[in-house]
Amino acid sequence: MEEAKVKDILKQVVNISDEDWETFKTGSAGVYKFFTRLDEVVKTRIIAEVIESKYCAAGLKNGQKFVIEGGALVPEKCTAPLCMRALGPITGFVNTILEKIVSGEDPNDRVFMVAECLDPGLEAGGLGKVKFQVRVEPIA
Repeated sequence: MEEAKVKDILKQVVNISDEDWETFKTGSAGVYKFFTRLDEVVKTRIIAEVIESKYCAAGLKNGQKFVIEGGALVPEKCTAPLCMRALGPITGFVNTILEKIVSGEDPNDRVFMVAECLDPGLEAGGLGKVKFQVRVEPIA
C-alpha cells in the first residue's frame, strides 16, 4: 500500500497529525510496515479455538472461539466469553502471526500454535485451565 493511502487511513482511524505522521514513518518502522501491508493482513482471520477446558470460571468450553481480524478482536464474531486471563497469552501469538503475514511468510508455519490461559490449574495452585489451538484462515 502506498504511503499516501496509509496516511489517509491513519488520519481517518486515529486522527494522526501531520507532525506525528513524520515521526511515525521514521520512528515506528515495524508498525509503519504493518500498515503498508494492511491489504494482506485484512485477507486473513486468526482463530483461537478452545481445545481443552477444565473448571474455567469464565465458562470457556471446547469448540468456542475468539476471532481476530486486522489485528483486532471482533467480539460479535466470537463464540467464547471474553476473558482477560485467556486473551493475554493469545496476544503474543497474534503479534507473531501478524509479523509473519507482513513479512510475506506462511503464518500457520509455526512449531507451537497452542496457547494456554493464565490460570495455572488445580495442579499449580489455581482452579481452571484452558488451552487454545491458534490458526490463521483466509477471509472469503
